[in-house]
Amino acid sequence: MTADVRLNPTDEMLVGAERALGSSRIVQVLWRLGAPLPAGALRKEWRRLDRGRLSRRPAPARVPGARRAWVPASNAEPPHEDTVPLTGDTAQDWIDAQVRVPLTVDSPALWRLAAAPYGDGALVSLTVPHFRADGLGILAALGEDGVPSAPPGPAGDLADAVGQLARAATGTAGWAAHVLADRRELGRLATALRGPAGPPPPAAEPRFFTSAVFDLDADQWEERAEAHGGTANSLFVEIAANLVRARLPLDGRDAVRVGIPVSLRHGPADLRANALVVVPLSVPAGGPAHADLRTVRRATKAALDGTGAHSATLVPEPLWHLLPARYAGRLKAPGAQATDVVASNFGTLPTAAARFAGVPADGVALRTMNVPGLVPGRAALRASLCLVRAGDRLTMTVTAMPDHFGDARALRTLVAEEFAAWGLRSRAWWQG
Repeated sequence: MTADVRLNPTDEMLVGAERALGSSRIVQVLWRLGAPLPAGALRKEWRRLDRGRLSRRPAPARVPGARRAWVPASNAEPPHEDTVPLTGDTAQDWIDAQVRVPLTVDSPALWRLAAAPYGDGALVSLTVPHFRADGLGILAALGEDGVPSAPPGPAGDLADAVGQLARAATGTAGWAAHVLADRRELGRLATALRGPAGPPPPAAEPRFFTSAVFDLDADQWEERAEAHGGTANSLFVEIAANLVRARLPLDGRDAVRVGIPVSLRHGPADLRANALVVVPLSVPAGGPAHADLRTVRRATKAALDGTGAHSATLVPEPLWHLLPARYAGRLKAPGAQATDVVASNFGTLPTAAARFAGVPADGVALRTMNVPGLVPGRAALRASLCLVRAGDRLTMTVTAMPDHFGDARALRTLVAEEFAAWGLRSRAWWQG
């Protein structure tokens, strides 16, 4: 790892989420191993990961106009290896315990790695703040044994500042002409600059989401999607929408807001912390629908075809970086927290992530959470789904606000019923 990697708008927004939203976003990777971890394997993996992209911190630029840089750091959070075996009744509480304590941007604890005996093998958890890496960045880190670069010097900051100013100057003129000619876009920009109307909502207690994890047959998933006129991804989006339709009061709204994260990462060598944009998709409200996927397929395709590299901000990114924090905060595009549900499809699991410390995994799951919990009134998000494929198996994780979706058992029942309505066989990771 030798590149000079700068924080982009998505990184900066996630860094500021704790202050703006009262909670921060994390990504958790779970491995269900069929055999015990070898002695010392957890610490060895911890040391390897600490040499890579997960162990970085944001450093201020020393030249005005330059972006902050990711620089090497050492993780002060040691690996945790529990000796008490987990059961189907205790596994959920254990994985929740791994994420409940926030890993803030100012903390020397950068990420958290833990393991415990489970069945004939072990359960392993890796928890990473989202501002430090997105899901695909974490999966890339699992296959690396790199050494972070040295911090950039003043010359690097100067070069970044000059580049930002040049890109802002060349890109803003064309953008401004487009905005001035589009009354709708101009109105959107003016509304954002005015900021929120009225006083902030009253303080509320953070809600820690409940979770359910399921394995499904990938071939059957694709067959059921095709049978209903859709694709594997449009079935995933419709399932996400149906869970909202089933439990969330929409107060007369005619649409469910689904957030679809789209990767902008250029392969594993792309060292950006976050290389994604959340594309908003509106699908019809009403009751759960299980008949036809053609509508959501067309809507999803249209939304994804319009994805742009600058969709994280309402102005060109080089200009956004030069704005005072007050205005930059108002000119970010609505992200995951502005949707009802997020549907993150991570695609096929990389080979390096299908095992841990050399031990093949019987299952690998990802989940995204707000910690210490989502604060109602500050964010609209009420559920989050993650899907990943490993061989002939799909693993889906659903996290949801208990106010609407109940406890873990109630959520598992709801999700299992949704799968059954599509003719899908599913198996929960645990029943406790």
